[in-house]
Amino acid sequence: MRTFAASFVRAALQGAALSTAVTLGCVAALPAWADYKIGILMPLSGKGASYGQHQEVAMQMALEDLQKAAKGEKIETIVYDTRGENAEAINLTRKLIFNDKVLAIIGPFFSAECEVAFPIAVQNKTPIITASSAKPGIAAKNRPWAFRNALSSDQMNGYLLDVWLKRNPVKSVVVLTDVKDAFTKVDGSVVFPAELKQKNVQVLDNISYQTGDIDYSAQVTKAKGLNPDGVLIAGLYNEGGNIVREIRKQGMKQPIVGALGMSEPRFLDIAGSAADGTTVVNPFWPDDPDPKVHAWATEYEKRAKVAPGNTAALMYDTIMLARTCIEKSGVTNKPDDLAADRERIKDCLAQVKNVPGIAGPMSFNADGDAQLLPTVLVAKGGKWEAIRD
Repeated sequence: MRTFAASFVRAALQGAALSTAVTLGCVAALPAWADYKIGILMPLSGKGASYGQHQEVAMQMALEDLQKAAKGEKIETIVYDTRGENAEAINLTRKLIFNDKVLAIIGPFFSAECEVAFPIAVQNKTPIITASSAKPGIAAKNRPWAFRNALSSDQMNGYLLDVWLKRNPVKSVVVLTDVKDAFTKVDGSVVFPAELKQKNVQVLDNISYQTGDIDYSAQVTKAKGLNPDGVLIAGLYNEGGNIVREIRKQGMKQPIVGALGMSEPRFLDIAGSAADGTTVVNPFWPDDPDPKVHAWATEYEKRAKVAPGNTAALMYDTIMLARTCIEKSGVTNKPDDLAADRERIKDCLAQVKNVPGIAGPMSFNADGDAQLLPTVLVAKGGKWEAIRD
């Protein structure tokens, strides 16, 4: 009977592997069995480290599940910490392609990272799949080698606002936009304003802040003075959580709607009780009653001590999808066939249709974007609850 092994090598920022590798299934010298190499780029430190740490748990769950479903394939995931920095995303993408000679790359995490890393993968004909980036058009600009196994914000925000406005009679809003992050900047300055205009909601002002800011009192004071019917925050979980706390601290009672980056469990921790009522959108709901999703989310929470978020579920699904394409596309894994194997995986991904996943059936459109169904969530008592009306 053929054997299967999966490994996880977490590399330091400079690219050197850590002294200890976590080996699943057997104990052996890495070069002896680390056959099919997949590169993974995620922010394990720096801005957005919570995202990467949650994806890391999901990645290890995927590797263990691959072992249980052993058919002989041997998977090695080579993971690098980008710290959420564009320069590191560039350098580490090159390292995975030229030094590590991976078959495919999963990541990077942030939209700005993808904007600089994707062209490198395209130029060097290496399939690359982000399991998180939400800025519209990123995959489309880097066809046919780039894919996004996540919903772009323009696929979700209109639906989010429809549900939010149905529950809240809002005629005017103040938008607070993180202008440093590529995804939130586009969301707050382009995507959301266009949707609000179509729905006849007046934007009284678009107030800016930046990733990493600590004090939001001035922005909230300005928003409060405009007395909007509602508040829209285009931000990530850390900044979004702190802004929501400041909004409630200053006595603002208006309903709040937030961008995709705020839909993580960490937002709930940061905002605390102030989060209650905040509405977001997400293709994944950890309390989905589907037995498969429930079992996965329960195991994840057991390991991470927190409910899984969207990006964790999508990381799990993307690793499983990469393995499926390695298995079904005729990859030989011979050094001389690396270019052909990468093309086989790319062609397989382009043809993916309704492959089962934790976050829903996976398919890609002609632009390389996932076709997932969004779920609108509202914060209540430290948890996200799905809005079903």
